[in-house]
Amino acid sequence: MASQPAGSAERGHRQGPPTWEQVLADLETETLALQEGLRRGELLAPVTPWHPPVLPPIPAELVARAQALLDQQLRLQIQIGMELDRAPAASRPRPASRPDPAPQLVDLRA
Repeated sequence: MASQPAGSAERGHRQGPPTWEQVLADLETETLALQEGLRRGELLAPVTPWHPPVLPPIPAELVARAQALLDQQLRLQIQIGMELDRAPAASRPRPASRPDPAPQLVDLRA
């Protein structure tokens, strides 16, 4: 699977300012790609952080669509967290603040 979800590359290639329709369509595409990857047991990494574009207030007719997308993303986040909790400890990434354990020499002759 690609290193970026579908739609990420498209954002940078559009002409003119984005619209709410385009932003929601891109986020829906990316969310579906993440869901599909999770369903197949694949991790899409790294996922490019999303930074909201400067947009006017969301039109009233798109609020329900945006809320449904947010709910879908929250469910996906919970599902990914549960999958990570089930993963073997050896395959989990270590927190950056915890250094790798230093090897210890044990004298078994004593």
